[in-house]
Amino acid sequence: MAKAFCLLVWEIFIERAGSTRHKGGVLLNTRKTGRLQGKPVKPGGLWLGRVMPFVLLGSLTSAGAFGEHLDVSGGLTGISSDCHGAYLGKQVPGETLTRMLAAHARWLADHQDPKGVQADLCGADLAGVDFREEDLSGANFQGANLTGAVFTTAKLVHVNFQKANLTEASFYSVDMRGAKVSGARARLADFRKADLTQANFTGADLREANLAESRFRLGVLRGADLEEAYLVRADFEMANLAEASLIRADGREANFHRALLAKVKLLDADLNRSNLQEADLRSADLSGADLGLANLNEAVLTQANLREANLDRAVLFQANLEGANCAGASFQNADMLEANLASSDLLRATLDEAYMAKANLQGANLEGADVSWANLVEADLSQSNLEFAVLFRTNLQEAKLDGARFYGADLRGANLENASFQGTRLEGVAIRYAQGLNQAQLNQACVDARTRLPEGLQGPAPCLR
Repeated sequence: MAKAFCLLVWEIFIERAGSTRHKGGVLLNTRKTGRLQGKPVKPGGLWLGRVMPFVLLGSLTSAGAFGEHLDVSGGLTGISSDCHGAYLGKQVPGETLTRMLAAHARWLADHQDPKGVQADLCGADLAGVDFREEDLSGANFQGANLTGAVFTTAKLVHVNFQKANLTEASFYSVDMRGAKVSGARARLADFRKADLTQANFTGADLREANLAESRFRLGVLRGADLEEAYLVRADFEMANLAEASLIRADGREANFHRALLAKVKLLDADLNRSNLQEADLRSADLSGADLGLANLNEAVLTQANLREANLDRAVLFQANLEGANCAGASFQNADMLEANLASSDLLRATLDEAYMAKANLQGANLEGADVSWANLVEADLSQSNLEFAVLFRTNLQEAKLDGARFYGADLRGANLENASFQGTRLEGVAIRYAQGLNQAQLNQACVDARTRLPEGLQGPAPCLR
């Protein structure tokens, strides 16, 4: 009976007193379309249509009429049990919010000021509220609904946004150094030019967010979802992005210098001209990614998946790709001086004109790969599989080819001067037009009747299999 009465009172109030009310600082028309009307407003003023619902709700809830069934979560994402804010799950009246911000400003100026109070808006519904240019450093927005809120150029140092709903919120050019944003929902949020140094976004949802030119140095994005995020020229130097998802992200010219990217998902991501120098990409999935002209000097890519990736003209000096899957990848004109590709899979990879002097390709699979015009001077290709590979005009001078398999390979014009052929399998290989091969080298190799030798050279005794 009490519940029915309260519901009736509520309906009458909405009909007569609430033709317009405010939600998160935005005018809301409840009689006509129910859609957002007007523009975001700065917190201030006390509106009847906004305050009275809370008064009525407070009395009804305290009386137990239907408070136990009332869902006031709105856009809240996951308020933790340690959140005890006065506006938990509620909107904050404009004048109240203004007073809270004034008290917070006094607290920032002097922590000993008796009139200064640190703003605690944990779990509050602040959707659409305009906080631009405010200094909210140290404020608590944990679990709050800040959908569409505006923080443009605000100071948010060490602010707590954990598990908050930041969907479509604007953080353009904010100072968020050391902010706590773990578990927050920030899909389509705008973080352009934001200072996010040492901020913690562990497990945050940043899908389609705009982080262009943001600074995330020493930040934490472990396990965060940045699928299709816009990261152009963003700075992630020494940031932790381990196990994060950057599928189809646009990271052109982004800086990942010495960043932790282990087990990260970068499928089809655009990292053209990005800086990944000394980055840790162990077991990362970069299949289909565009790494053209990227700087991967001394990067760690052990066991990484680079299948069908584009690394044309990339720089991989002393990069470690041991055990990496590079099948179908393109390294055209790449600089891979002293790179480690031992046991890597380069099946049908494109390596033409690549500079791979002193590279380690021990046990690598280069079957069907195009290595024409590449520089492999002093490279180690021992025990590698080069069957059906194209080595047209490839420079293998002083290369170590011991135990390598060349069946069906094209070695026309290849420079084999002083290369090591101990146990090299040259059965069925046409090496007639190779250059620099002498009898002493050939005597170490394994050939058969199908091997087409250069003029003046004779096949050695058959090899024991």
